[in-house]
Amino acid sequence: MLKPLNRAEVQFDFLQEIGADGRNSRTFLANDHQLDAQIVIKQIEKSKLASASNFFDESKALYASAHPNVVQVHYACQDADHVFVAMPFYPNGSVKGLITGRHMTVREIVTIGCQVLSGLHNIHSKGLIHFDVKPDNILLSKRNEGLISDFGQAKQMNFSGVAAQDRHYMKMYAPEALTTDQFKLTFDIYQFGLTLYRMRNGNEAFYKQFDKYGPPASFDRDAFRYDLRNGKFPDRKIFHPHIPSRLRSIVRKCLQTDPSSRYQTALDVANDLAAVDGATLDWRLTESAAKRTWTKNEDGTNYELSVLTDGSSECFKSVGAGTPRRVKEACQRSFPDKDIAKFLGSY
Repeated sequence: MLKPLNRAEVQFDFLQEIGADGRNSRTFLANDHQLDAQIVIKQIEKSKLASASNFFDESKALYASAHPNVVQVHYACQDADHVFVAMPFYPNGSVKGLITGRHMTVREIVTIGCQVLSGLHNIHSKGLIHFDVKPDNILLSKRNEGLISDFGQAKQMNFSGVAAQDRHYMKMYAPEALTTDQFKLTFDIYQFGLTLYRMRNGNEAFYKQFDKYGPPASFDRDAFRYDLRNGKFPDRKIFHPHIPSRLRSIVRKCLQTDPSSRYQTALDVANDLAAVDGATLDWRLTESAAKRTWTKNEDGTNYELSVLTDGSSECFKSVGAGTPRRVKEACQRSFPDKDIAKFLGSY
């Protein structure tokens, strides 16, 4: 004799929409009456899912991937038209916010990158491929730790370590998606490399490259596919002078067009990323139409190097609130990137 299921009610109020995650879902900040807390509710339209068996795929994947660097799930429920997935609200936002209109330091990139890789390694160890690793989907905890979120496209690997996926975000396309819908976890490695690329260069530089293919109505799909297939998008030669050579190599290896030439596990990437070191870890870059400026505070001494659009430079250092003093070796009529890198690496 079948035992009937127990049913219960949950009550929440949508406060405001905070994101449209894709073709079949919306995300809201909500007030949960049972928890007496502000949480995030992802609302998924049942009519746009393949079948009833897929209704709770995302919540199951989140629950199965429980880890300090993966967003937790509070609960999942449904009504006649929607599935609801309840998660914590992270007021610090996402990595996308950290790289829009500003640049992260190398130390911040390494720290958050290693945290994300820890979560990604856990996801892969549970037999899942995430398929949607990007700055938007890396949330920040109250301690600014990186947390992988949004399992809407996650798929279970088969016994051969392969999962099928035919839905992809164009900007984060991996080259093999041009020719197949069967993927190994190296797909996530590519997307992590692309995320690291954006963390390193900033969103504006990345969007500028993507926008050259045109707006959606006249997007040059052939040119995009050619460049993606041949490793020309994104441009692997673009690096700011303060980026260490080891970090450059890690990004390039993650972005190899041949999946077999990439890192084969998230743990392999993490081991190399954790070894990134040197004097440029804490320089912060800001950019304007007129100049690039690097700043750093070390043991109470402030450094500021500015390089104007004409190539000339000026540099000052000060101790505490003291009067800034010129650093002559970095005040030049012409200060190319190789000299900038050398200077930044010596302070």
